[in-house]
Amino acid sequence: MLILNINGPINAGKTTVSKILEKRFQNAIFVEVDDLMSDAEEKWLGLSKEQGWQERQNRLYKKLQELKKQRAYETVIFAYPIGDKTYQDWRALEDNNTRFLNITLAPSLKECLKNRGGRVLTEWEQDRIRDMYAEGYHNRPYADFIINNDHQTPEETADIITGFVAHALSSKIHRRIDK
Repeated sequence: MLILNINGPINAGKTTVSKILEKRFQNAIFVEVDDLMSDAEEKWLGLSKEQGWQERQNRLYKKLQELKKQRAYETVIFAYPIGDKTYQDWRALEDNNTRFLNITLAPSLKECLKNRGGRVLTEWEQDRIRDMYAEGYHNRPYADFIINNDHQTPEETADIITGFVAHALSSKIHRRIDK
């Protein structure tokens, strides 16, 4: 099984690219992290934004463990910005039958702050994007692959990721490649 995280800041194109990849990989599933806990549930539980993010990560980790145990899919794709501890936890899911890859979409800050696709960014989202760039979400040292997708369609980005994944799985080598 391949567990594939499409990482990066808000509005980098993670969900759009992930949905394309789900169609391209045989026997794949895309787990929409925001469906694991809605903003309404977060509010009902009285969680702060940070606590909500942590709870979504906890639920995602449990979901990944369940899917790994079920062995129903060859590829599990999710799109979520992660930090070092979360990366280490998910890397621990690897074994002889499971591989974890973290691919980061890293458009320029200027591009990420634009209304892309049909999305209209809120002021809070724009501020959070700036914070995420300051925190290095676009350039994590543990990324297996970082893609600046400023001048690519989501399909072109998915093409690049598909090629990288094929190479990474055939070589069984973890390495970071900047493009």
